[in-house]
Amino acid sequence: MKFKQHFLALAAVMACGGAMAQSSVTMYGVLDVSVGKTTDGKFGMNGGKSATSPAQSYHTPTRIGFRGTEDLGGGLKANFNLESGGLSLVDGGPSLNFSREAWVGLSGNFGSTRFGRTSSFGTQGHARFDLNGISTSSAMDNAGISPVTWYGSSRRSAQLQYVTPNFSGFDAGVSLVLAGNNEDQRSVQVRANYGNGPLAVGYVAETKRVAGNRTAQAVAGSYDFGVAKVVGGYVVRETEAAGKGVYVGAVAPVGAVTNVGFQHARNSETEVNATELFANYALSKRTSVYVDFVKRNGDDRKSYGVGLLHTF
Repeated sequence: MKFKQHFLALAAVMACGGAMAQSSVTMYGVLDVSVGKTTDGKFGMNGGKSATSPAQSYHTPTRIGFRGTEDLGGGLKANFNLESGGLSLVDGGPSLNFSREAWVGLSGNFGSTRFGRTSSFGTQGHARFDLNGISTSSAMDNAGISPVTWYGSSRRSAQLQYVTPNFSGFDAGVSLVLAGNNEDQRSVQVRANYGNGPLAVGYVAETKRVAGNRTAQAVAGSYDFGVAKVVGGYVVRETEAAGKGVYVGAVAPVGAVTNVGFQHARNSETEVNATELFANYALSKRTSVYVDFVKRNGDDRKSYGVGLLHTF
């Protein structure tokens, strides 16, 4: 009872303080619990054996975050986002480290800025063209051509980001990643997106980090016909070893199942193909069950996950 009284008192003080400062803080998160299995072929790291992992986040990383905004007047706002990474539903660890998002910025009629560690433009601009939400089964990622995982990460540290206001569905942005957090060479990202009605298109590029690299680029588009949504894209990775290629996909509601879809990606330089099948059923606006499957040639890798996903 005493703890409850202290908690209510603290909540009241926070609420009053938020009202006086015209600010708000929102706690949010994603919980993904699943059972998955991966079978590698003769070139796989398990030598053809299978590995099953229970209670892991197969579809999307389990995470928790805090985002807030303060009204500074005259249409100007201060914003921040802190988001943890690597949370496990197996043992509850590790501790909060905010490795996914840790930035502060300003927004207004001029657009918006972010300063700190935040998602790359490849993630911000092209995650929406992955019809299955960047699952472990992502055909683009398994073929090695996902813009979300350029340079092995969907995040960039020490970023200075600027994004324009939205003009009838169009927005653009530029980002500088400072040296010292980028293999000792700064890099620049640019993006341009358009989304209006059923049509969406996007372009993103990131300059090379070291000698021997090349500018990574991607262009993609999607169209929602109502009965089905289709997507296609072309990606050039940061090195020839990483490759380049194309991908296509489609998703549609089928009966009681919320979405059923497929995606196929081909890396023309590494000659790796990946085909993904997925289905999910929404139990509510926040809770869904899913089944994901991917098959990749080259190492004959097959992987699937069955899980329960909850957002708050």
